[in-house]
Amino acid sequence: MRGRLLAIAGMLYLMWTAALAAAPDADLSFERRRWTLADGAPSQSFNLQQTADGLLWFSSPSGLYSFDGVKFKQESEVYGHKLRSPNTISLHARRDGSLAVGYAFGGLSIFSRQGVQHYTAGVDFPLGSTRAIAAAPDGTWYAGTTTGVVRLEQGQWVAVPGSTALSSMVDSILFDAEGVLWVQSAEELLVLRPGARQLAYVTKSPGRDRVSLFDGHLHVKLPGDVFARLSASGSREALRVDNAKAYDAFADGPNGTVIALRNDGFARMVQRADGSWYETEFYPPVAGSSAGAGSPGAGISLLLDREGNLWSTTLEGVEKMRLHRFQQFRRQDDSWLARRGLGDEMWLGGRRKPMVRVRPDGTSQVSGVTAPTALLRLGDDHVWLGDTGGLWEYRNGGVRRWAFPPQVGKHFDVQTLALDADGALLVSIVRHGLWRLENGVWRRDPRLQDQKDPTPINMLRDSRGQTWVGLTNSRLAVLGPRAATWLPATAGLRIGNILSLVDIGGRLLVGGDMGVAWVDGARARPMHFQHNGQVQLVTGLLLDGQGRLWVHCNHGLLVVPAAALQQFWQAPDKPLAAELFNFEDGVGGTASPTRPLPTLAMDGSGRVYYATTSQAGWVDPARIRRNPRAPDVIIQSVHAGASAYLAADGLLLPEYTTAVDIAFTATALSIPERASLKYRLQGVDSDWQEVQRERRAHYTNLAPGRYRFQVIAANEDGVWNQHGATLQFEIKPALWQTNWFRVLLALLLVLLMAALYRWRMLTVRRRAEDRAAALIEATLQERSRIARSLHDNLLQAVQALLLRFHTLQGRVQQEPDLQERLNQVLLHAEQLVESTRDEVVALRSDTLRDDLFVALRKAVAATLPAAERLLAFSIAGLARPLREEVAGELYYVLREAVWNSARHAQASRIGVELRFGAAALEASVADDGVGLRDDCPLAADGHWGITGMRERVQRIGGAIEIGAGATGGVTVRVTIPAALAYAPAQA
Repeated sequence: MRGRLLAIAGMLYLMWTAALAAAPDADLSFERRRWTLADGAPSQSFNLQQTADGLLWFSSPSGLYSFDGVKFKQESEVYGHKLRSPNTISLHARRDGSLAVGYAFGGLSIFSRQGVQHYTAGVDFPLGSTRAIAAAPDGTWYAGTTTGVVRLEQGQWVAVPGSTALSSMVDSILFDAEGVLWVQSAEELLVLRPGARQLAYVTKSPGRDRVSLFDGHLHVKLPGDVFARLSASGSREALRVDNAKAYDAFADGPNGTVIALRNDGFARMVQRADGSWYETEFYPPVAGSSAGAGSPGAGISLLLDREGNLWSTTLEGVEKMRLHRFQQFRRQDDSWLARRGLGDEMWLGGRRKPMVRVRPDGTSQVSGVTAPTALLRLGDDHVWLGDTGGLWEYRNGGVRRWAFPPQVGKHFDVQTLALDADGALLVSIVRHGLWRLENGVWRRDPRLQDQKDPTPINMLRDSRGQTWVGLTNSRLAVLGPRAATWLPATAGLRIGNILSLVDIGGRLLVGGDMGVAWVDGARARPMHFQHNGQVQLVTGLLLDGQGRLWVHCNHGLLVVPAAALQQFWQAPDKPLAAELFNFEDGVGGTASPTRPLPTLAMDGSGRVYYATTSQAGWVDPARIRRNPRAPDVIIQSVHAGASAYLAADGLLLPEYTTAVDIAFTATALSIPERASLKYRLQGVDSDWQEVQRERRAHYTNLAPGRYRFQVIAANEDGVWNQHGATLQFEIKPALWQTNWFRVLLALLLVLLMAALYRWRMLTVRRRAEDRAAALIEATLQERSRIARSLHDNLLQAVQALLLRFHTLQGRVQQEPDLQERLNQVLLHAEQLVESTRDEVVALRSDTLRDDLFVALRKAVAATLPAAERLLAFSIAGLARPLREEVAGELYYVLREAVWNSARHAQASRIGVELRFGAAALEASVADDGVGLRDDCPLAADGHWGITGMRERVQRIGGAIEIGAGATGGVTVRVTIPAALAYAPAQA
């Protein structure tokens, strides 16, 4: 008994030993990253600068390098203008974006997007290496060489008075926050005071590595290990620094921190309330781990970029130091527990060292507990803490140890703790299931004994007083007074081992191996995330003071905004937007998948703590540090075929270019891996294209014309540069791609189509004419055959019949009646013979090809031989060929008119005239006979055939007039429009 009391007393002594004070920023965490020759970084870079577009530039003997946060690139040009030499030694970037480059063997070049100015050593620039470059607040350029200090005035470099008296080469030239110029050589430190015309001596140079700009002012380390701030007036203000001899110089660190350079690395310095400085953390050089890394080396040059990151160059590469968003508890241990303890304390402990109780003011106290595995806080003054072999109860300022019962032993861990509905303490012991500790008595809880594995992994008492237990294989139950009520398999809870539970306003969220789910009554609703990759191993769930849900998973910490969480309760199937915090933010290690659980906690001020296998840390959700600066976007180059071009507006690419490759970048230097870039080529891309890996865009099958390429980017916090960068370029068309060529080609195509159409029409017409000619020829042959048949058979037979009738007529003269009848029959027969002869003549006439006048004369001679001498033919105008159908119909009309005049007019002359006019064809038949009788109607259809004449003329689209002639007789005039009368000209 006495031994136990002594052991407890020893523990109490350890727990209440004096606390060590810690500054509020003692837990700051930094990313330190190194690039070496194997990564393309320059070695032995003497200077680095950042231009206005955010690019970093490094001068080195091996060349000039640029860096966009992702890739180092050795440059032979700046803004499209060639360097004089790759052996560069000094750099300076002015606020307007121009970059001055100094060469090891003398000379200087000033590059800008508008052009370049080269200055040659010994010609328009001093001899010797250009060792330092600076720009005054008004933009005036200064340069330090091995022979002195010069400044650029009206295009000429002139010596600064007093610089030629330097006893050694210039090492550096600096302007402080007040615009004062400081010049350092190996032997002295000079100043150009405001209003002064020449440099003045200040003090003996303490060495290049012991002079620096810190907090905007020049600081030096003087003999006797004294750090002092110098002013232009010559006054010195000493700094009180603990162990000052260990440091060489002070400098501004990442995001407002302060560092001190040492010969074996650098230290982060913190200022006490009394103004003195002390070291809070030491950072040795980052050792290279890849081929070509070499030794860590010493820092050569420092630069604090515009995002607050500290860059340094070494003999073997480049290093970056960036402040993490999350702060880490600076202690080496593993399997961390981070939970709220008594009052506002946070209890942090690992497996190998005693747990530490951290107070809100940052002071801490080491406890006597090692390897805590579970914690249950029942109030500000009552906490249960589990470890291997038992429990610690902290209550009302005292502490008590509760060992496991004998049947459990002392070699097993507490898995999780909870309070039962009746107020008893529930203790889950590894490999021994669920136990109750009530009134100092241990008792095995029977409510889970029917389970094959009855050990809860996590337990929670919700806002309604119910106690939930989560076990392996998605088993979830609520403990009743006598038994456990299990969530049925039909609920669909499929998250594997249950690792975390949280009650959010009466809603239970469950985290496990396979994700998160909301247990909504008898149904489990899985939580889906927009985050790439499956969310697994959810070891912690927490609702912070702003209503955001924190999820500790395999990727890190996912934070769901309050608005998105509220939407989840309404629409659980919709994926949730969430922000990820991981190793890039300072959350190192992986969450323990067994214990201590859960791995998230919140202190009394609302800060969120996390625990992993390798560290514990915290962040204030209301004050998460953000990067407000949007990245600059740079379109670097355009490649077409085997040629590379500077990306400048108005770029004209050669003809036959169909594919281009455009390189671009964004200068987000803090966490470039999280930068987002989008691009589009207007007229080709219908929407923005997101960059996946390579910061390049490739297009094929481009037609000649003007194009506008645009890139936008966002930093790691989603701050977008919506203006981005644009490039307007044009692809020159080949001869056959020009507009005028296309118009000419279209015109030629139209002409070709017209010619083809004309040829086709001519072909069709020729074929139609050939078919018509063949038809006409066949018709003529048939008509000739019919004419022969009529002449040889019918006419001969009728003539023979007439002869017989004439013989008979002579014998019946004594019978007048019979003779009268016979005369009528003979007259009708003669008329039939005459009509048939006319038809024979008509059948034999070729009206389509023969001359009309010849055909008319033949027709009259055949039928009325005595009338042939009365015909007179005449033509007026230039004779033109007639259409076949017009010639045929006109022939019939004119023949009918001539026959009528010859038979009935008693004329002495019958004139036939054809008048070929431009507008119409006129044909007329005129006689000088007795004229028309009054009782002879023009429309009668008899020997005159007037109706037939009218029908034929109407059929060919003409008009006919029949009337008295000007000097008597009768005139028949036919008029036919030229378009209908004349045959078309032959092609």
